[in-house]
Amino acid sequence: MIFGVLVQLEKYPLSFEIKITLLRNVFLRLASLVVLLISLWSQITCSGDPQQPDCKDCGYSHQFPCWETSVGQEMFKLLIFDLLITLLVVVFVEFPRKMLVTYLPSCPLLKLWGEQEFMVPANVLDLVYGQTLCWTGALFCPLLPVLNTLKYTLVFYLKKLTLYANCRPAERTFRASSSNFFFLLVLLLGLIISCVPALYSMFALSPSKACGPFRGEPTMWNTVSNAISVLPSTAQAFLEFVGSLAFAVPLFLLLSIFMFYLMALTGSYGSMVKGLKGQLQLEGQDKLFLVKQISELSQ
Repeated sequence: MIFGVLVQLEKYPLSFEIKITLLRNVFLRLASLVVLLISLWSQITCSGDPQQPDCKDCGYSHQFPCWETSVGQEMFKLLIFDLLITLLVVVFVEFPRKMLVTYLPSCPLLKLWGEQEFMVPANVLDLVYGQTLCWTGALFCPLLPVLNTLKYTLVFYLKKLTLYANCRPAERTFRASSSNFFFLLVLLLGLIISCVPALYSMFALSPSKACGPFRGEPTMWNTVSNAISVLPSTAQAFLEFVGSLAFAVPLFLLLSIFMFYLMALTGSYGSMVKGLKGQLQLEGQDKLFLVKQISELSQ
């Protein structure tokens, strides 16, 4: 809400206003998640010092005998809390606001306040935040993607209901095409943030010795290495080739070429669209000229 007021005072164009507001909100929401992850890392690993008394025996703090469960519980709490916030805003903010504006239209303050607008950037932010939570906690809570799917199924119909019942049309039309790439970029940022704790937990942190499917292993990734070692030699050779630079570098080059091809194709389509728009404008001007000529001749 504060960022929405600030961006109106800054008087940016609509497309840039949406992007800067979304960027500020994403930074605020994802920064809180990053702070939580850093706090959990500090508590579980004794601030990265395995020589401290709490971490010397197991490689992690003995205060968290099942640290994977603790991380999964935190992600589950955030998921449930996000759902509760959405429900509370609809029931105790948007619905009462609609009732007050509808049944007390003479009140100047309520007339100035008006009905709730359905803000697309804010809802996109909620999706990015929820998906980042799901990606972050999927390794530690395997049922979290299922719960996230059920959550967003409920949220979809709830948002649809509040859109038709409580919200009014936006004063300025939102063009999805102008911000679609930016939304995907923000989602990529959430994916990168969620990959960091997952990769660190798989390759650097010792699994819990008291519980979990990886107990007794030095790292989670060691289980994958042991599983590959019992495969036939042909399968081992194939997997080693897939994980080598001889496969990764050509794949990266091919994907880069394909990406540049798509960018060039997009640019050519954009130029074609601009040309067609120019032709339509010229044809519209020609039609207006012909209409004026016909009206002058008829007089």
